[in-house]
Amino acid sequence: MDTSETPYIRDSLLNVWLTTLLVSILATAAYVKFQSTPRPYSSFPVVTLDGPSEINATHAANWFRRGRALVNKGLKEVSGAFQISNGRGSWIILPSKYMDELRNHPDMSLRDALREENFPDYRGFDGFRQAFKDSTFTQEVIRVKVTQSLGLITANLASECQHALHESLGESREWQQRFIIEDILNIVAQLTSRVFLGERLCRDKEWLQITKEYARNSFMGSEQLRQCLPLTCPLMQFFMPACTQLRKFSAAARRLIDPEVKARKRRAEEVIKLGKKPLKVEDTIGWMVEVARGRQVDYVGGQLALSLAAIHSSTDNLSKAVVKLCEMPEIVAPLRDEITTVLESTGGWSKLALHRMRLLDSFLKEVQRLAPFTIVGMHRRVMKGHVLSDGTQLPKNSRIMVMNDKLRDSSVYEDPDTFKYDRFARLREQPGQEDQHQLASTSSDFATFGHGEHACPGRFFAANQLKITTACLLLKYDFRFQPGQAERAHVVPFEMVETIDPTLKVEVRRRSEELDVTKVAKETG
Repeated sequence: MDTSETPYIRDSLLNVWLTTLLVSILATAAYVKFQSTPRPYSSFPVVTLDGPSEINATHAANWFRRGRALVNKGLKEVSGAFQISNGRGSWIILPSKYMDELRNHPDMSLRDALREENFPDYRGFDGFRQAFKDSTFTQEVIRVKVTQSLGLITANLASECQHALHESLGESREWQQRFIIEDILNIVAQLTSRVFLGERLCRDKEWLQITKEYARNSFMGSEQLRQCLPLTCPLMQFFMPACTQLRKFSAAARRLIDPEVKARKRRAEEVIKLGKKPLKVEDTIGWMVEVARGRQVDYVGGQLALSLAAIHSSTDNLSKAVVKLCEMPEIVAPLRDEITTVLESTGGWSKLALHRMRLLDSFLKEVQRLAPFTIVGMHRRVMKGHVLSDGTQLPKNSRIMVMNDKLRDSSVYEDPDTFKYDRFARLREQPGQEDQHQLASTSSDFATFGHGEHACPGRFFAANQLKITTACLLLKYDFRFQPGQAERAHVVPFEMVETIDPTLKVEVRRRSEELDVTKVAKETG
């Protein structure tokens, strides 16, 4: 054999090998792409914004930007069920007329519907992991302990609210320009932490930074990962800033909370050994210890799960309420009058006082009606094939969203596109409706807190916190738009959510309140 040909042969073989490898990689990538591309269900019309190419995994970023517009288009064009893609699979969209027949159905799983959207098995996503691992534990803490202790924690919330407002908004009698959503986030984080972790940690600057940034980065990290091909997510998590931040804040949370949990458990054991009556518990660390009853529980993950559930939705509701007060200054006086009258007549902050603030309750519910955080009433995965009452067949393993689409329906609400702050207060004046139409109430016509078995278990706490904070804001501060801000758009949409624009500035100044809110809170605390 002529050795002069050896390099040529070697190079040829190398080229063949490289070509084969490249073809194999491309073929594998094409197969993965094909397998990852969501396939529409044959029995449901496909709704897109830009034509059939929208049903494609590469359009996950488009879902992030225009998901809400996509679903609203389907609700207008299709009378029944339809389907959309969020880049990670198809979702069957159902109008709210199906909500009552599905809300408590045993074959419809909330946990399985949301699990793959929130990456609970990834490092740093500890809040989601605990929530999905043992959802009954978290629900029991909220539904049994927090909700049944609302009377106990109301005065604590009112007292803490004074400190939080002072820290975030200050005492200046001059108009100040504020990024309102950031201030509201600070206030909500502190108040929520007062109930979840007690007075010491709720004022700890490091913890407040952790709880705010953990919640923010959890949702950002999930959103970013949902825009990746599923096969790449386990690797991409290590290159995404939000996921990196999550791991950092999760570790910091453990460093702060673990010693507190151990100290609480140790004190409880010592009291039991001495035969003494345990001290009354006033925060969720203690309630978690009681509910666990020997179960292996990730207490830090549980606290992060509670923060995820509570902070951003309450921040959104409260920020939108402040914006509405700027838009309609004429409603401020009657709201202040009611709050002052009720607090004076009841002797201070209590469940009774909050229950009597019907106008305030109505105002906050009307804010939710016209500016809901999300237009989705329920998420579910269909665990067994199911036929709806009208014959619509839901395939096994399909994912469904039931819309909260009655909020502007003229058959439900008079003049539905007009903001009427007293709308629900007037509805409660009708015979037999005195305890209906409250902020924490749910129905198939009003599912901002969900509906049915999986309705938000913390909605009663959230409603009380919103009412206390809004009342204190109204009594202690004036609000108005900056010049030129009233005409601009105040919300930004993403996926199925619409939230206050973080760049929106509002002017705030301290005022002389009609009664000493601090004194009232202390007298009943």
